[in-house]
Amino acid sequence: MNGLKAAFQGQRNLRIQATIALFTIALGIGLKITRMEWAIIFTCIGLVMGLELLNSAIEVLLDKIHPEKDPAIGKAKDIAAGAVLLASICSLIAGFWIFYIRISALFN
Repeated sequence: MNGLKAAFQGQRNLRIQATIALFTIALGIGLKITRMEWAIIFTCIGLVMGLELLNSAIEVLLDKIHPEKDPAIGKAKDIAAGAVLLASICSLIAGFWIFYIRISALFN
C-alpha cells in the first residue's frame, strides 16, 4: 500500500489514468456492459496502471543510480514509457469497441 500511496502522491500520470479508469467504470455501469466486457475493461485498467507503476519505479531507480543525463538511461526510460503508451492505445481501442455501439444507439 505504501507504494501505491507514494505513486499517487508523486505521479501525475497515474492520477490521470485513475480518473480515466473511474470514468470508464461509471460509463460501463451506466451502459450495462456484459461480464466479458467488464473483464476486458478491468484487464485494460490493470495493465495500463500496472505498467505506469513499473515505469515510475524504473524512472525513480534510474534517477537514483545515475542522476546525470545519460543516453542509455534516457533510452531505458523511453522504452518503459513506450510500454505504457502501447497499453494505453490498445485500451483506448478496446474501450471504443465496447462503448461505441451502445453510445451511438443512444443517439439514434
